[in-house]
Amino acid sequence: MSSSVTTAIPGRALARARLGDALRLLHGAERAEALVREIEAAAEGARAHGLSGRAAGKARPVVIAVYPDHVLDGEEAPLAALRRFLHDEVGGVGPALLHVLPPYVSDGDDGFAVVDHQAVHPRLGGWEDLERLSEVGGGLMLDLVMNHVSTSHPGFRDVLRGAGRPEDFHLFREPRALEWGTRVRTSSLLQRFETGARPVWAWCTYGRSQVDLNHGSPDVFLSMARTLLRLMAAGARVVRLDAIPHVWKRVPGGPHQPEAKVLVRALRAVADLVDPSVRLLAETDHRPGERCYLGAELAQHDNHLAVPLLVFAAALVGEGRPLVDWVNASASDAHRCDGYAFLQTHDGVHLRPMDPPLDAPTLGRVLARLECADVRMSHADVGGEPRPYELNSSLHRIFSTEAGLDVERYLAAHALLFALPATPCLYFPTLFGLPDAEGVEPTNPRAANRHRYPYGTLRALMRQPVHARILKSLLGLIHLRDQTPALREDSGCEARLPAPHVLHLVRGHGRQSLHVLVNFGVEPVSVPAPLREWRDLLGGRQGQGDVRLAPAEALWLVEPVSGDPT
Repeated sequence: MSSSVTTAIPGRALARARLGDALRLLHGAERAEALVREIEAAAEGARAHGLSGRAAGKARPVVIAVYPDHVLDGEEAPLAALRRFLHDEVGGVGPALLHVLPPYVSDGDDGFAVVDHQAVHPRLGGWEDLERLSEVGGGLMLDLVMNHVSTSHPGFRDVLRGAGRPEDFHLFREPRALEWGTRVRTSSLLQRFETGARPVWAWCTYGRSQVDLNHGSPDVFLSMARTLLRLMAAGARVVRLDAIPHVWKRVPGGPHQPEAKVLVRALRAVADLVDPSVRLLAETDHRPGERCYLGAELAQHDNHLAVPLLVFAAALVGEGRPLVDWVNASASDAHRCDGYAFLQTHDGVHLRPMDPPLDAPTLGRVLARLECADVRMSHADVGGEPRPYELNSSLHRIFSTEAGLDVERYLAAHALLFALPATPCLYFPTLFGLPDAEGVEPTNPRAANRHRYPYGTLRALMRQPVHARILKSLLGLIHLRDQTPALREDSGCEARLPAPHVLHLVRGHGRQSLHVLVNFGVEPVSVPAPLREWRDLLGGRQGQGDVRLAPAEALWLVEPVSGDPT
């Protein structure tokens, strides 16, 4: 027996033990043992196909989120067209992971209303098309859509016909009042469906077209475990656990039930049976001191939902103090680097209406600035009061003025994002600085930033000077961040305000220190040099003494001797 095999067995034994412990808590000892055997058999099949040992390494590369049909080209499968576009027109995205949003067989919600977790939708291509996307980047991130399925899912249709497994879903024989925290949907949480005998009311967190799964059913967990293994087989280096706070229901109750954490532990163990280097991302908000889903036996990442508003406050209205305070407050958080940070997502920008990261006057100034730019906003009912819940416009519109897109400020904000102690994430249209879609129905505000592009149209857009410059700059940041030792996960971060509207981040690793200076003001400004001699990694400038910053200019400064990326 080889040494690689002998060292792997103890890890698998530990994973099996952890899986069994978690499943016993959820389903009892007898059913747990049977589940472990079935999952072990599935994992053995995954290892037989060569999935084990495909190390992702410690690095946490930039993530680019993209819909599988974001690029369309006639009769070619969209996944193949996307790969060809990224290869031929963009030249690849370097070490960045491609977060391909759900490619499953689905009939709505842009892929999240799943009909079959084990198949790629035929109109998108096949699993092999998905796997080949790794050729144009550093690997894949894929979604495990856990909380719900489409009401067209065969299992639910069987239940409505009087067959199937009703216990796989949250069903009630009569309507009842349920409370479940803040929801972006305005639909009733329980929806009535007719069956062959009597009606049932199904729990539908995200609207009538999607019915919630009951993770108290062992068969539901087995299905999710098999889906996780299938995503790993497709090359997923990170698996995003969609809507994880909602997956376990308790009445009365709300999100973040304790069993949800146990589910994450069980899924971590399933992944460890095949490849411990695969990471899990819990789709929840990163809040120091409330680590519900992160830990050695749990997920490795969650989201920094506060970052967009904090950056917008600095970049758009000149209020940098909240971001400085946030960076410095998170310095002592053991999980500070485990969050994913972004300025835009496929859903828009979450405004955290229950706990905004800005005080009321500053938030008001940011929202007023966004309203002047005609940024679309959706609202949520928070305690009977409508509050802004989400920005549903493109980053292009968010950074636009009456004169058009403020390209310098757009790029400076990304230079700051890439220097934060977090994994930076981009959304495919922001990679080019693309504007909102036209003619969007008001009833679906998220559609404004989910436009699909014909191949030729997108190729023509990206060759326009503004979009070409944004693409070149962001691709440069992706490569530069990967090559800069000071931005490694284990390096510290300190933030300062050396002058009004100027942010100064200090990152360090070993002999290299990186000083990031960003002037979000409208006038040039000079600040004391943080280094005796310095070189800018972004533009190549070198100097001594004070550093002069143009409006909306960002610099990444290192000492000239040790500053060459290694």
